[in-house]
Amino acid sequence: MPAIVNLLFNTVSTNTTISFSLVLPLVSVLSLLVGVGGHLLMWLVLMRNPRRRSKPSSVLLLNLSLADMGALLTLPCVLLSASSQDWQLGGGICVLLGFMTSLTAGVDIFSLAALSVLRYRIVAPPARPPPSPTQVAGIVAVIWLVSVTMALPKVTYIQFDSGCTWSVGRGQWLGFLVPAFLVYYVAPLLCIALNCGLIITHLHRCRGTLAADRRNKKATALLIGSTLVFAISWLPYYALEFVNVMSPYVSFVASPISQQTSSSLNSSASLSPPTEGDTEVSLLWEVASLSAILLVCLAPCWNPPLYFLLSRPAVRQLRALLPSLRKCLGSLRPPITPAPPPRFPHLRPLPTL
Repeated sequence: MPAIVNLLFNTVSTNTTISFSLVLPLVSVLSLLVGVGGHLLMWLVLMRNPRRRSKPSSVLLLNLSLADMGALLTLPCVLLSASSQDWQLGGGICVLLGFMTSLTAGVDIFSLAALSVLRYRIVAPPARPPPSPTQVAGIVAVIWLVSVTMALPKVTYIQFDSGCTWSVGRGQWLGFLVPAFLVYYVAPLLCIALNCGLIITHLHRCRGTLAADRRNKKATALLIGSTLVFAISWLPYYALEFVNVMSPYVSFVASPISQQTSSSLNSSASLSPPTEGDTEVSLLWEVASLSAILLVCLAPCWNPPLYFLLSRPAVRQLRALLPSLRKCLGSLRPPITPAPPPRFPHLRPLPTL
C-alpha cells in the first residue's frame, strides 16, 4: 500500500506553515520511549509464564507486539527527517522504510483478524479444541507471508532522487490504493466486527461461570480496543490519500508525488493551476497531514496499556517482577566503596581542653 513516508517526507520538505520540526520530533521520541518500554514489559510478562505463553492467543498477541516494535523502529527516521526537513539517509533506507511501513501494518491488522477468529472458536459452541502449536505457527507464517507479498510490489516504485518519494502516476497510484484499502483495512475490520458481534451475542445468551464470563469479556474488550486503535489511527491517512488522488486541485497544491512527476502529469490529468486560495488549501492540508502522521506514529503504543488494563493476572505478574527488575537495575550501578579504616585504630584522639 502507499506508505506514510510519502505523506511525511513530501510535507516536511515543502514550505510548511506548521512547525513539523518541533511537534513531530517530540511525538516521535515520546512514542518510541513509551512504546518500546511497554512492549518489552508485555513480552517479559508473557514469556515468564510458561502456561500463558503457550496459549494461541498469547502467540498472536506476541506477533502483534512484534509488528508494533518493527513500526516503532522506523520512528528515528521520522525524527531525523522532521528535524532537518530533508531526507539524509540514502536510497536503501528509503526503500526499507517504505517496505517496513506496509509490512508492519499488514501484520498488525491480520493478527487482530486471526485473534478474532480464535476468540470466536474459544467462546462459541460447540466446544472445539484449541489450535495446536503447529497450527498456530502456520497461522503466523501465513500472516507474514501475505504481508510481505502485499508490501513487495511497492518497493519497485519507490524512487530515490535526493528525497524519498513513491514515483507512480495517478492511475497506478489509485490501482494500488484501492486494493490496499480493501485488503489492509476494510476486509479485516469487517471480519473482526463480525466475530466480535457473534462473541458478544453468545455471551449474552449463554451464561457460564462468573470467572469465565469475566475473562471472555475482558479478552473481547482487548480485541475491540486494539481494533479501534488501528482503525482510528489509519483512517485519516487513507482519507488524505483518496482526497489526493481524486481531487486534482488538492493534488496540485500538496501532492505526495514529486514536482517532476506532477508536472509531467499536468497535461494528461488536466490539473487546474493554483489560484489565490493556495495558502488556505495548503494550511488545511498541513493540519490534516500532521494529524494523520501523529496518529500513525502513536498507533504502536496503545496495545501494551490496553493489555495491562484489561488483564489482572498480567498486572499481578508485572508487580511480582518489579522487585527483581529493581535488583537487576541496582546490580548495574557501580558498587559504593566504603571509606578506608583509620591507619592507627589503637590511638585515640586527645581530649580537647
